[in-house]
Amino acid sequence: MGNKPESQGNATISWDDNSYKFPVSFKYAMISVLVFFVLLLTGTLGFGASLELMFLLLWIVVALLVMKLGYKYNEVQNMAWEMGKQSFEPNTIILVVGVMISTWMASGTIPYIMYWGLEIISPQFFLITALLVTSATSLATGTSWGTLGTVGLALMTVGNALGIPQAMTAGAIICGSFFGDKLSPLSDSTVLAATVAGSKVMSHVKHMLWSTVPAYILTAIIFIFLGLKYGKEGSDLQQIDEITGVIAKNFDLSWISLLPLLIVLVMLVKGIPSIVSLLMGVFSGLAVAVFTQGFNLTKMFDIMTNGFVFKSGSELVDPILSRGGLYSLMSSFLVVLLAMCVTGMLEQSGILSALVEPLVKRTHGSTFKITLATMLIALITNMIGSSMLLTAIVAGSLMRNVFKNNNLAPENLSRNIEDVGTMGAPVIPWNSNAIYCSQMLAVSPYAYFPYVFLAFFVPLFDIIYGATGIGIKKLQTKKLEDVEAVPKAI
Repeated sequence: MGNKPESQGNATISWDDNSYKFPVSFKYAMISVLVFFVLLLTGTLGFGASLELMFLLLWIVVALLVMKLGYKYNEVQNMAWEMGKQSFEPNTIILVVGVMISTWMASGTIPYIMYWGLEIISPQFFLITALLVTSATSLATGTSWGTLGTVGLALMTVGNALGIPQAMTAGAIICGSFFGDKLSPLSDSTVLAATVAGSKVMSHVKHMLWSTVPAYILTAIIFIFLGLKYGKEGSDLQQIDEITGVIAKNFDLSWISLLPLLIVLVMLVKGIPSIVSLLMGVFSGLAVAVFTQGFNLTKMFDIMTNGFVFKSGSELVDPILSRGGLYSLMSSFLVVLLAMCVTGMLEQSGILSALVEPLVKRTHGSTFKITLATMLIALITNMIGSSMLLTAIVAGSLMRNVFKNNNLAPENLSRNIEDVGTMGAPVIPWNSNAIYCSQMLAVSPYAYFPYVFLAFFVPLFDIIYGATGIGIKKLQTKKLEDVEAVPKAI
């Protein structure tokens, strides 16, 4: 998925709003969620606290809110562990990518791409190039995370060298990465959204074109204009010459350096799990670093643990190429784990259900209200649950029969889920996808937020279609039994 790791496609979480031990009122759910967000945002934005620290502190706050319903602490803790287990695969991917980045620096893979990127790509057209390259990569591989950790990282270093504002470059890379992930039949987010809604994967993909294509065109136009302005202003030929000169002097630049990247991309295209593909990227990068760049295994193991430190004497180039390592992404590891645990308490206690269920009851058969309610449920769940997994399951389970009973095809539901769930994930700062984007690209979610245009345009078209009826697919009579037969839990 998003991006997003494959664990979502293998999820066993179920959504059953009748299974909660203690009833939760809408008022109490609203108060609990407000306390959660006020404390989180006050700590991070008001006092500059780290996300991992805030989620650690929020553990006891949320636990007390849930215990007030009648649960014992050991029950609350089990709720946290149940959701926390879902972070295993994404967190493993995070650690693997940290190691892979360090080996790709040492092997010359990223410096090679950076060198030729500076030689070939025009600064004025860099942003649109980044959008198109990441779009094609994620569409072919079905993973935004794999795209961000490979070509996305390389493009980020090129953009920095060209003098393009970092937040803009990150925005273009994220838009492209999640565009392909959203539309690729290989993506777990695509398969999951179609499954929970009760639609076929390819029908779901085709129906998403209504909102995604016009939104993508608008996004591309904006990046073209931004590139023409900031690419011209930011480019410094003298700096570019310095960077390419330092890279050429310190690395053996040959096509062999590209082997690790090519191996990962081919494996992802063939549907091999991300963890296996990225680990092969680590081993191939290690081999290239040893046999072509002259590193020994002792040095490489240190680099893989603590990160690649480039020392050429250039104040401009050294910081750009000093990246990666197992420990470099431990912060992300902790945020994802703690966020999933804390929000698991809110979800499994029924607080989330009590908050979103009233939205379902207010639709009254209106296509516009049904569309808006689905999008709001997806947004709320994405913000509280910090997971595209939970978003798809909650929105799909709550709204599936609402769409069916109002003669609306399940493709409408699955499109709404993806347009808010998948595309909204990277712009919610504490969402696991935003954390991953931030760590990979070294840009704060608050900084790149205004430039992820695709995430804002796509839901806008959904709202327009819901209000006008354009692009809304009606349910065929012969499909009624098929929709009814879809199981409630995945």
